[in-house]
Amino acid sequence: MSAICRILFFTLLCLHAVHTYGQAANTVPANLDYILQQHYAAIGDFSRIQSRRVKLRIVGMAPFEIPTTVESKRPNLFRRDVFLQGQVQSSSYDGKDAWKIDPFLSSGKQAVDISADELPAMIEEAYFDGILVAAQKFGFPLHYQGQEKLDGRPVHVIKVSVPGTGESSIYLDADNFLEVKRLQRRRIMGQMTDLEIFSMDYRKQDGLQLPFRIEIGSRGASQRMRMIIDQLESNPVIATSRFQRPAGN
Repeated sequence: MSAICRILFFTLLCLHAVHTYGQAANTVPANLDYILQQHYAAIGDFSRIQSRRVKLRIVGMAPFEIPTTVESKRPNLFRRDVFLQGQVQSSSYDGKDAWKIDPFLSSGKQAVDISADELPAMIEEAYFDGILVAAQKFGFPLHYQGQEKLDGRPVHVIKVSVPGTGESSIYLDADNFLEVKRLQRRRIMGQMTDLEIFSMDYRKQDGLQLPFRIEIGSRGASQRMRMIIDQLESNPVIATSRFQRPAGN
């Protein structure tokens, strides 16, 4: 069970597929700028979104479904609660302090610091407007790699490098400019692993196009873990205290 608990932190990186939106502020090469603007326009205007709550099920990681709730709030507040065998694993970042409560570890229900290995991924998840907007905002390397074929359809490939976590290649459908795949090289349980993340089942909600099914697996693997989104709330009321380390911890 502890292996599942550790892997969960890294596999949930695929929620970035839900977060990739926003308005770019800095100047980039014309071809990349055009593709990014088409991508933002295809998803919709997120400028009015100040908070979100996502309820989903993780299928294929264990013999049972794993309910998970992810909450986030501008500018960079993030919390994830994983409901596992009658227990709740919580991890959160309030923009300064990153902590977790994991009843499957010896620390039990005591809040402890997110480890140095886990912290960069947590900070990356907390980018409210997603990795592409964060890259332009903070000056992370961002390059257009050209067009490729993915399952017979043309896609635009954008590579972004985030300090502390590494490179990601983002594949946007050349027809509708929605993200269909992400390739990330990440350290999982001490080993560098290439993860493939597929976004699908896009639905229009509150004027936005969002994926309600995400699949993730090792590069080239036939078996993938699935994340099925059951509910996605825009602008729910979330107290800032939800992201802060519990008192007495």
